[in-house]
Amino acid sequence: MVNICASIAEENPESLREKINKAFSYGANYIEVRFDFLSLSDMEEALNIAKNVREKAIFTLRTPAESGKFKGNNNERIIWLKKLSMAKPMLVDIEYATIKADDDIANYFKSQKIPILVSWHDFEKTPSKAQLRDMLEQMRIYSNFIKIVTTAINITDALRILDLYQNAAESNLIAFSMGEAGIISRIMCTIIGGSPFTYAALDESIAPGQLTIKQMRNIYNKISLP
Repeated sequence: MVNICASIAEENPESLREKINKAFSYGANYIEVRFDFLSLSDMEEALNIAKNVREKAIFTLRTPAESGKFKGNNNERIIWLKKLSMAKPMLVDIEYATIKADDDIANYFKSQKIPILVSWHDFEKTPSKAQLRDMLEQMRIYSNFIKIVTTAINITDALRILDLYQNAAESNLIAFSMGEAGIISRIMCTIIGGSPFTYAALDESIAPGQLTIKQMRNIYNKISLP
């Protein structure tokens, strides 16, 4: 069975529990909680709710530079990344740019043995095969859970990101492309790439080309995956 991770971007912590329950009822195996959509004053309450499903959760805290919505400064973000990690979720998503630039946070995750998903996004294009392979190798330094997401202008871009799986032996790689041309890569990354999971939206997409959980499940069911 293909695993689906539902991205939940909720500004109201009171609705977070309901959306988490809905995601699992729709057929999600995991959830990604986008804490950056919350105000700083609401994050503690949201974390207490998310802790209940932490073994099946990815905690994410994106900056505006990474198309996220975190409203605090960098020091506040580092504090919160550590606080989220202390809750011991399945994975803490940390951008490659963040961990590469901050030896302290890199050493913290390593010393505390915190499982991290190192992520990198290109919101404009899909780089060449050589560039993608180089990025993969650099990211492997920090974790064997790696997320590489690009933007597909055409179907060739979507196929190129899937080629990256040929270089991903012994890595838990999640690689696909955003945009309408990249939809096929969101679906096929789990089939031909062996991605541990793919991402889907609850009811409304929060990324270009993102399908809903129900759409994903319908597709996978129709192609009779085990």
